[in-house]
Amino acid sequence: MESTFKNPGFLYSLNSIMLFQEDGESNYWSDGLFYFYPELDKTFAQSLEQGRRREYIENVLAKIYQEKQELLEEKVALYQERWEKYKSQVNEAFSEAFSTDCTRQFNDMVGNITLNPVGPRFLDSRSFDVFYLNSERGALGLSLHEMVHFVWFDVWQKHFKDDKEEYERPHLKWILSEMVVETIMRDSRLSSINPYFPRDWEKGQNGCVYDYFYTMRIDGQPILETLARMYQPGHMVDFMEESYGYVKMHEAEIRSHIEESEKKGL
Repeated sequence: MESTFKNPGFLYSLNSIMLFQEDGESNYWSDGLFYFYPELDKTFAQSLEQGRRREYIENVLAKIYQEKQELLEEKVALYQERWEKYKSQVNEAFSEAFSTDCTRQFNDMVGNITLNPVGPRFLDSRSFDVFYLNSERGALGLSLHEMVHFVWFDVWQKHFKDDKEEYERPHLKWILSEMVVETIMRDSRLSSINPYFPRDWEKGQNGCVYDYFYTMRIDGQPILETLARMYQPGHMVDFMEESYGYVKMHEAEIRSHIEESEKKGL
C-alpha cells in the first residue's frame, strides 16, 4: 500500500464540505463545520436554499482558505513523512489480516487535505479526506481507518460479488465496515501508531470509530467486543460472513441506537 497526501485546492474542499450540508442532513454530520468555523452562522446558513447556502459558505471559507494555504502545504509534507515512517509495518499488518500481499496492491491511495472537519472516503478513486487541523499522528490514525475500508471492500466484493452502492451510508454493509475498523485496529502494529486507539470513553477521548459504536450493546454485550471475539487474523472472509450475519440479525436494534445517538449528537 502506498498513500500520497496532497492539497487539492479550495474548490475540492468546498465540494467535500457540501456533501454534509444538504437539506435534511443530520446535525451529527453537519454541525462540525459550524463548530470549527464560528465565522459561519449556522441558523442563517440552514435557512438558505441549497444554492445560496453553498454560495454563503464559499464566500466565508474562501478567505479562511487563503489564510491557511501555507499551513495546508506544511501539512502535506508532515502527513507524508509520518506515513513513510510507518508504512512497512502497516503493510505487514494489513497483509496478515486480509491474507493478501498489500505491498503489491492499493498503491494508488490519495489523502486529500481539506477544510472539511468530516473526512469522507471514496472507494472508486481510493481517496479520502483529512481535516487540516489534525496533527501528523492524528492524520495517520485517520488514514489507517480509511485504508481498512479500501482493503475490506476489495476483499468483500471479490467474495460476495454484490452491489457496490450498498457499501455507502446508510446501508448495513457500510455500518458493519465502520465497526470492524476497531476490530482490525487492535493489532499492536496498528494500534501503537494510532492515537485514537485505545479509546478511554470516560475521559471523552476520540476513538477510531464513530462514538455510537462504543455505547452500542447487543445481547447485553458491547457490540465491538462481540465482533472482536469473532475475528481471527488471516480468516477475513469467514469473519465477514459471520459478522454480517450477526448485524443482519440485529439490524433493527443497531439502527435504532444509531438514530437515537445522532439525535443526541453522540
